[in-house]
Amino acid sequence: MNNGVIPLILLALGMMSQAVHAHSEHDKARFVAAAGKDEGRCDNRFRPCKTIAYAAQQASKGDMVLVASGDYPITTQQDLFYLVSEIVPVKGGFSRVDHFQIQNPGMHTTTLTGVPAKYAEALHQQGFLVIADGKRDDKLANLASDAMSLMNSAQSAAPCNEGESAGFACRNLSLMSHVPLNELGQNSTSANDIWGHVDLNTGKEYAIIGLRNGVSVVDVTDPESPVVAGSLSGDWTTWRDIKVYQYYHTASREWRAYAYITADNASEGLWIIDLNDLENGISEAGRTNDDSRAHNIYISNVDYSLNIALPGTTPQIHITGSENYGGAWRSYTLKNLQSPGASYLPEGLDRSDYTHDASSLFITDSRATTDCVNGDASGCLVMLDFNEQSMRIWDHTLTDSAAELSSVSYPNVEYTHSGWWTEDGQYAIVHDELDESYAGLNTTVHFFDISSLTNPQLVATWTGDTTAIDHNGFVRGDRYYMSNYEKGLTVLDISDPTAPLEIANFDTFPSSDNTAFNGAWGVYPYLPSGNLLVSDIQGGLYVIKDNSVAMEDNQVSFESDDISTAADGTLNVTVTRTGDGAMSVFYNTLFGSARTNDFTAADGELSWAAGDTDAKTISIPVAANVSTETSESFFLRLYNPQGGSITPGKGLTQITIVGEDNVSTGVVSFAAAEKTVLEPNTELALEVERQGGSSGQLTVNYALRSDTSVVSSDVEDNNGKLTWNDGEAGMKTIMLTLIDDDEEEAEETFFVDLTASDEGLFGDYASIAITIKDDESNEAPVVNAGNDQTVNATATVTLMGTATDPENNLVSVQWSQTGGDSVTLQNANAEESSFSAPSEAQTLTFSLTAVDEFGVESTDTLTVDVESNETTTVITPPVNNSSGSGGGSTSLPLLLGLGVFTLMRRKRRG
Repeated sequence: MNNGVIPLILLALGMMSQAVHAHSEHDKARFVAAAGKDEGRCDNRFRPCKTIAYAAQQASKGDMVLVASGDYPITTQQDLFYLVSEIVPVKGGFSRVDHFQIQNPGMHTTTLTGVPAKYAEALHQQGFLVIADGKRDDKLANLASDAMSLMNSAQSAAPCNEGESAGFACRNLSLMSHVPLNELGQNSTSANDIWGHVDLNTGKEYAIIGLRNGVSVVDVTDPESPVVAGSLSGDWTTWRDIKVYQYYHTASREWRAYAYITADNASEGLWIIDLNDLENGISEAGRTNDDSRAHNIYISNVDYSLNIALPGTTPQIHITGSENYGGAWRSYTLKNLQSPGASYLPEGLDRSDYTHDASSLFITDSRATTDCVNGDASGCLVMLDFNEQSMRIWDHTLTDSAAELSSVSYPNVEYTHSGWWTEDGQYAIVHDELDESYAGLNTTVHFFDISSLTNPQLVATWTGDTTAIDHNGFVRGDRYYMSNYEKGLTVLDISDPTAPLEIANFDTFPSSDNTAFNGAWGVYPYLPSGNLLVSDIQGGLYVIKDNSVAMEDNQVSFESDDISTAADGTLNVTVTRTGDGAMSVFYNTLFGSARTNDFTAADGELSWAAGDTDAKTISIPVAANVSTETSESFFLRLYNPQGGSITPGKGLTQITIVGEDNVSTGVVSFAAAEKTVLEPNTELALEVERQGGSSGQLTVNYALRSDTSVVSSDVEDNNGKLTWNDGEAGMKTIMLTLIDDDEEEAEETFFVDLTASDEGLFGDYASIAITIKDDESNEAPVVNAGNDQTVNATATVTLMGTATDPENNLVSVQWSQTGGDSVTLQNANAEESSFSAPSEAQTLTFSLTAVDEFGVESTDTLTVDVESNETTTVITPPVNNSSGSGGGSTSLPLLLGLGVFTLMRRKRRG
């Protein structure tokens, strides 16, 4: 293990410059001192700000506020929320003398007055001396308790009445249910993004919400009684993003779906969650590590209510803000849903091309040929790239390449964050996450005319009535649903995108509407029911009823959301309306199990003149069934209303073509094309499933086939038959026995083949490749717990270890305390963990253990010496008084001397 000389020298050199401006949104500290001034961005350690609240409002997610010694009165509940925030942690015990370099709460007393007693211990762990303050303490405690209770306890459905719903401020939005963090699983301390999913096999609706340490799936089919379906643990991180892809699996005659999850400031890779057995929970389906971390994920060419492919398009995954290619967006094919492969790599791009987020729209009008480079009469896939300082527009019609069409910015640009597009494809909506903080603006959202993809124009800027930060937003019909951090959910009427109007809101964060990273992180407005899902950092999951359309005179809706029809005829689907003003709405069909040979796809526009209140019909020709064809379904949706709105929950209908559902023999298949096993595990169970039907008896043969692994030498030979009786479906099992030898071997493969006289009896996988991994050739993980440390009492201590596996198959890492007074390790199952040092001088010992897929463990240890504040030696540098409120600078020789002095006092392991 190396000593810390070089890092300390580099730290000292780094202090010589304060002019570095970071591209990313989460790599700064903010500095506070009692004699500072609340001006600027608080990111200059030589010119700190004065108050914690002001500094917190200048911070980005993931920044940290460092507070120097002094007295800081806490007078509002907003101050309390800033202090206990995990998104922007606040730490005390620093000093202006060493320019906030070392946390030493004992030497640099940072006093908070007026803090309710319930928060005292947590703030003490953050390096503060906490003093309660009589009546003000009681009053503040009551205010904070009321706000915390709303967010931390499940709330029941309540209409929005006189500006309040279940205690939350509201306008035209009502609470249907609330699932707080403590009920979402994994004991998470905060939430992040959210997406929705409807299981097309069951019709049940789900919320998928990211947590600081994992993900949770909640059944919201009954929106007033949600049920957690399951949760999984993951790396400890502020940032997760989630999208879903669903498709119809013909062989099994069922829909299958997976959630795709990215995490920033983590090493999870692309995490794939199986959503195919939600009645029994969730499980991991796979993971790819082409990008070990990424800020966001997006899936193009899908309908976001059903998460299924748009007709005539190829869905792709797009990763943004990863460690590769400077963070520029890149694409992956969904041919293998459990292991997506790269389809477009942005070769030649660098950090200036960083994409924070992305969205896309499929253009089918004249722009596909006039503006796009690779588009044609069938369409053009347009990517919107939110590039920190601009919105860039790309033609990504070819899945393996991209051509930039234009780039556009706007006044007061600080951090171009994310955006969406209107359903007519003529406007793009853009969020800047830092303009409220840095430019002193109220909530600001920009609207661009993209009728020319090569020359987009800013045509409107919406300004809110508070300074709350806008985050992410999505269009449904003529509404824009926006997560607005401390203001909660904000809804804009964008029937005229050049003049957007606020029409509704629901305040999930009742404490304040300030410029800070608390409150609503994400929103999902696409559930077929029309219900809205909101993820709140502190509050968890909110299910909200959208009343914003109810005030509209002109509305359209399907007469029914579930239609059955006979084959071989014309289906007429009724669309009704309310009001008598002129309006129109577009419609199109989406494929399900029914395809082009089952019905004629339809798309078009319905129009009503002023005074016309009659229902209208959409006619869809339905083909004749073949003699044994089973029931099949497709979907019809309404979108892009003009002059009115689509009634929530009434813009999508499922159409079933009735067939013969009890005549299919079904097919037989392995679950996958390949499987990897470990040699010490001698018993192997292979499951074979009859799926998609159960009519008649069905028999298949199975046999083993040698490849690099030899049958009878590496695996005992086995062959036989599997039989399903008439009416029987489901799983049968083939049991194999591996031969565990003492030889050191490379990976070897053999096959198990299914055969039958009728090849039509097989589904996706009639053969499976079994790869055997040898335990004798396996190498143990390599673990380094990091340098021993000497720290001050009550300081925050970070343990920074590393763990790698020569075969790249690390299963887990775990920090454990092995000596000294017990401390609470945060994020103990990651390479980087932290804790607050005890208040008494002593020696603490810790171990970092890594385990590989064979169960082989490696462990390394480190020692943390905690020094009492009385024994800590401090060299006080001279202060340059000419630098005003920002303090002075420290000479490089003195800083190096401090570093060497510290190193001489550290104890090293033998």
